[in-house]
Amino acid sequence: MRLYFLLNLIWMSFLFVSTLKSDFLINSSNCKIPNLPVFSPELNLTRLPAIACSDFDPLLTFTTVTNNTARIHINQYSVEKYFKTTYSIRCCYSNVYRKGSEDYPDVGVVLSECKEFRDSAEILHNLIWVTCSESDKFELTVHGFPIVPIYENVHQVITVSESIRRKSKIQKQTTKKPISVLMIVIDSVSRLNFQRTMPLTKKFIIENEFYEFKGYNKVADNTYPNAMAFLTGLNYRDSLNTCKPTEITGLNNCPFIWTNYSNAGYTTAYGEDWSQIATFNYLKKGFKDSPTDYYFKPYMDAITYLRTKWQDSMPFCSGPENQGDRILNVASDFASSLRTLPSFGIFWMNTFSHNYITTPMTMDESVMLFFQKLKDLKVMEESIVILLSDHGIRYGEINNTTRGFFEVRLPMNYISLPKWFKNEYPREVRNFEENTEILTSNYDLYMTLQHILKFSVANYSITSARGCPNCRSLFEKIPDYRDCSSAGIPKRWCTCNENFTFE
Repeated sequence: MRLYFLLNLIWMSFLFVSTLKSDFLINSSNCKIPNLPVFSPELNLTRLPAIACSDFDPLLTFTTVTNNTARIHINQYSVEKYFKTTYSIRCCYSNVYRKGSEDYPDVGVVLSECKEFRDSAEILHNLIWVTCSESDKFELTVHGFPIVPIYENVHQVITVSESIRRKSKIQKQTTKKPISVLMIVIDSVSRLNFQRTMPLTKKFIIENEFYEFKGYNKVADNTYPNAMAFLTGLNYRDSLNTCKPTEITGLNNCPFIWTNYSNAGYTTAYGEDWSQIATFNYLKKGFKDSPTDYYFKPYMDAITYLRTKWQDSMPFCSGPENQGDRILNVASDFASSLRTLPSFGIFWMNTFSHNYITTPMTMDESVMLFFQKLKDLKVMEESIVILLSDHGIRYGEINNTTRGFFEVRLPMNYISLPKWFKNEYPREVRNFEENTEILTSNYDLYMTLQHILKFSVANYSITSARGCPNCRSLFEKIPDYRDCSSAGIPKRWCTCNENFTFE
């Protein structure tokens, strides 16, 4: 083992000494990161097909929202696939409500009595459970559910309440044009593994002029501290002391950036696709009260009661839909429904990326189509869209290689700016573009999210990130002499040559 690490260290030394300037990913005065090839013989990549969540397509039930009125429908074209005749089907729906326990208030749901409907029905609650059965087996239990269901699903819809509209009027008091923010996080995907496993999405990103922050370097080991760095500006230790995530009300008193947006009149949203290991619930208490205007944890809790299909030890399917698609669907619904109102949303996915280096392949087309939908719905004309990861893959043989040393530390970070914004703020956009070639960190992203508010809200005051007082917004000029220390990156996670250590 010592010989293995010694050989890797010798190889690294040779790499840094002999690599030409064009072969560096980052080549600034105090930071040089090698530009490793996307593919390598040491990687065993077998393309994986996505498993089918349902034997039938399209789904038996679907929802629509027209003029802010939501309806549940039975897809008559699918009825015969599930049942013998169209006359043998009976369906009902229940409202799903958030209901946790005293010790874990952020985990659990409760359902109302199941209300039968035919063909379609207006729904007054944004989260429902649907169950269908053959007519002769539709005898309801004491709780109002069919005894032998043939089909079950959970649907989340987005409607805009009057309280949301009133809230948005706060922002309209300024003459500045608000910039909405949509963050899509795919867990455990390095910059290089994104290019390897999601070529369709990468092609869309390039063709639609996303900025790639090549030197985006994580600041901690796993999800929670990396997320807290860009959501609160706190390092791991300070986040534990300030936010107290293992106490019932701790996280609700945490200085999340979405609170800044909410106070400025923005509508906020947060959702993750794997409820059991959600960032603020795994080994933590979660939120006693919903932290954002639209909070999709109850949706993800509800789908755990559907039949689950696992792929690579991850819950890929819940009922007839895959969990990644569920989050992508609510993300696009949220962004499009709030397109004319200022909004800030974070949508996080784990179920096709967390455990294995190859499984992002299974969702490449879905993610690409999601971004194409955002473009078609003109969301990208009004919003800053961020495609991000918290870190690279932390499991598997790749982490025993030099390549793995870099990949786990350099997650992907791609950001799209609306054309009108580029025209309005040319100097800031020039800084933004130049910073794609500089070492950056989660704390810079936190400062950037604040800077977006400064663009949008009169008299907004940017505060320094406590975890990195010298970090800057990506819209500001970051000095060429920056090193890991000035970017808030601990030595253990630094990929710059002058701080290189092999542990």
